Amino acid sequence: MSHPGEVYYLPPDPREPASKGARPHVLLSVDTAAREPSTLAHGSTSGRDAAYGARHILIDPRAAPLLRMGFSRPTYVYTSRLVSTIPSELGSSAGRLTFEMPRIRVSLARALGLGTGVTREANVPGSNRRGRLVETTREVVEDWDVRHALVLTDPEYSRYGYQQTVVPLLDEGFEVGDLDVQASDEGWLKTLDWNYGTAVLAVPMVSTLYLPDHIARFLDIVVPEDVMAAVERALVAHFGLEGYV
Repeated sequence: MSHPGEVYYLPPDPREPASKGARPHVLLSVDTAAREPSTLAHGSTSGRDAAYGARHILIDPRAAPLLRMGFSRPTYVYTSRLVSTIPSELGSSAGRLTFEMPRIRVSLARALGLGTGVTREANVPGSNRRGRLVETTREVVEDWDVRHALVLTDPEYSRYGYQQTVVPLLDEGFEVGDLDVQASDEGWLKTLDWNYGTAVLAVPMVSTLYLPDHIARFLDIVVPEDVMAAVERALVAHFGLEGYV
């Protein structure tokens, strides 16, 4: 059984040099029964993303040498860079963060933009993207079977960050989970170039996509406030963020 805060070393992104090897990730989701996908935050010794405004917590294992954290060097835990995976593929935990988790949860709530609503700005470079739908690239469609997704990224980082955290928009052919948000006969759905019928915002599959590798374009479609509110409630449950919003 896995627990939030546990550190796992996952294979590198296919686009990264193979010499980098497995990378540390911190488990954030709270579904210990493994009924839903697991969500983890990417860990890195590089502060490059932090310098560009990515939400993070810097953890130095040297400050508590007796604790088995799973890090060998100071590591940035990027709550703005999330990975979704099947729980059975996590492998063995290398350690666990405990005292650091409240700070990480605060950072995560901010990275997800909880409570900040949806954008009212025009769909132009440098605008707030939160609440806007994106069209994914062919790579994502082939690998993930996801054509569209909802941007969650906090308003400021969504303007300039080359990473956007999203919830996939799936069609009615997918099995609906307890934390998924269903939408049907909605005006914003009918404007898409894909017939969803009943659509599902798969909250437990929340992940980060990269520009331009994974996002083909931002669409002129923003979900209603009540849809985003329902997604946020599911995110709070998925990550155990009650009291951090």
